[in-house]
Amino acid sequence: MEPKTSYNFDFLNNYFTTKEFDFINHANLESQKLDEIINKETETRDVIVNFINNLNDSLNNTENSKSNPEFLQLLSEVQDIFEKINDNIKMVHELKLAYSEISDNIVELLIKIESNPDNKKIYIDEIQKLKDMINEFATQNEEIKSMVLLNDIKIDTFFQKNIVKKYLSSFDIELNLSTVSESLNKPSNDEYVVNSKVINAEDIKTSVISEDLEENNTLLVSEKAKKVFLPYTKSEISLYLEQYPDDYKSPRDVIKKEFVLSLDYYMKHPVLARFREAYSLIRDRESKSVIDAFKFAIDIMFHYELNPVIIAACKTQEQLENYMSCLERNKLDEFTDFEIKFEVNPLA
Repeated sequence: MEPKTSYNFDFLNNYFTTKEFDFINHANLESQKLDEIINKETETRDVIVNFINNLNDSLNNTENSKSNPEFLQLLSEVQDIFEKINDNIKMVHELKLAYSEISDNIVELLIKIESNPDNKKIYIDEIQKLKDMINEFATQNEEIKSMVLLNDIKIDTFFQKNIVKKYLSSFDIELNLSTVSESLNKPSNDEYVVNSKVINAEDIKTSVISEDLEENNTLLVSEKAKKVFLPYTKSEISLYLEQYPDDYKSPRDVIKKEFVLSLDYYMKHPVLARFREAYSLIRDRESKSVIDAFKFAIDIMFHYELNPVIIAACKTQEQLENYMSCLERNKLDEFTDFEIKFEVNPLA
């Protein structure tokens, strides 16, 4: 596949560091992770609100509660915990807004490059502005995540108290939280839990092969589930477990986190998604240079007929070029590297 436009990228390579390119590449994914954090924190807040309401009802209906120092202390503490969880949600929302602003600026910059690649001075100013935003955000990101972690530890400690457990039980409130203490008490780096059984790190590759796990050679895009199910091989799953043992507990965990993604992740900003997935294909899967990845991604991002999920499903540049050749010739039935299925919602 021949590039349709040529660019001068030398000055970009001089101004963007590898770390900054990686930030651009993963910005949308990080924003999605922040959504997950917000959802978890909101679930925790719902439990706390339910708990506070029951405590207040008990205070109003039982005279003994009004004179019970332990109960009154509990009521005071839970109000403080409620404030901490609200602070967490507010801070993570601020991070998400910052990510969104940076993503918008990235798209604007790339469109300017595509429309007028010769005006270097404008790009230098825009690049510096984007670099400043990324650096400022990096500091803000670390500070906020540290504060959220500290609050989560205090929240978790509160829910571990016997008196809290006692009242939660009496109010029939179920507590199902991904607590900080659980993450802190994970198995050490050389042991991982798979199917409720502790195994050594050296056995991980074997466990992948021996587990009843079928390879998936189908890309499924489901509007109904609002999910994208990417194809994968056993060797890919094994590689994730070997290289990132702290991040994945089992083969199923790898599939869930790396090969099942939100449809919005690809379709909310398709131009940026095409750039991101093309960059990742060349940089991560082909192991080529940052500037080669950037050049390729710039060219791909403006192929509006190309669904970004196709790029994500391709294991190699050759596969993507093969698909695009079939697409241009309107011969998609000749593309056989993997099967493609779209599960669309029925028309109203």
